[in-house]
Amino acid sequence: MPEGDTVWRQARSLHRALAHRIAHTTDFRVPSSAGINLSGQPIHGALARGKNILLRIGDTTVHSHLKMEGIWHIYGTGLDGRSDPWKRPATAARAIIQANARLNPDGAPLEGSRPITAVGFNLGVLEVFPTSQEQSRLSHLGPDILGPDWSLSQAVARLSSQPDRAIGPALLDQRNLAGIGTIYRAETLFLAGIDPSTPIGAIPDLAGLVSIAHLLLDANRARPHRVTRTTTEPLWCYGRVGRPCYRCGATIVGEDLSDTGVGASRYTPGHLIARPEDIDRLSYRCPGCQILLS
Repeated sequence: MPEGDTVWRQARSLHRALAHRIAHTTDFRVPSSAGINLSGQPIHGALARGKNILLRIGDTTVHSHLKMEGIWHIYGTGLDGRSDPWKRPATAARAIIQANARLNPDGAPLEGSRPITAVGFNLGVLEVFPTSQEQSRLSHLGPDILGPDWSLSQAVARLSSQPDRAIGPALLDQRNLAGIGTIYRAETLFLAGIDPSTPIGAIPDLAGLVSIAHLLLDANRARPHRVTRTTTEPLWCYGRVGRPCYRCGATIVGEDLSDTGVGASRYTPGHLIARPEDIDRLSYRCPGCQILLS
């Protein structure tokens, strides 16, 4: 599932391509929004909210969540007036937004500006609703780790409200803070030296841990390739099962971790911290560098 930095870049691309244009045609290929037509409406732009993308057209918001396979593509128009060929099959398209060329103050097309098409493929969530409902529909989300209103204290307060919960699943819970996925969870906890099964209440510097996550995502939001270590060996821990830790030499392990603990572990036995609500997500750790606190 794309993480907050990827979603931020997708929203930026949509904003740069579509803002200040007029929607020519719209096609939403999900039953709940199939009959909605936003043609003729001004496109105000796009922004990310955690792992959600909000594209505002007229008084309406097009809300998408990429889930595991979703992506937005931008296609230009050639000199012959035809749209560039799509890179994914039309059957995978869930949202198609065709926009006119940008206009000057007199209403004439700007020189060099051509129509453009944004296509959302395999979107895990797609819904269209009045922009006035944005806040209520996304009110469950915690502070956006890449948002202009990011609040470290609020994120720490939400996490701290469940002191017995394991920090690993809690960091993925978008109700605590929005934007972290399995990659940044693994890298954050490695750099903080904390085992993902550690109860939140046992972590001596929770604010410092959350600050690491914020720094990592913020540093990578504009990069084409995600780096938390070096450009040649970009990640400290994530995806390195069976390989030696760069710091201590211990073998990196991976296990299925949820609020019920490490369940049917793929590689190593784990620790049990009971909570039945979360699903298993693959977690990575260095047994030499990351300490299980209690």
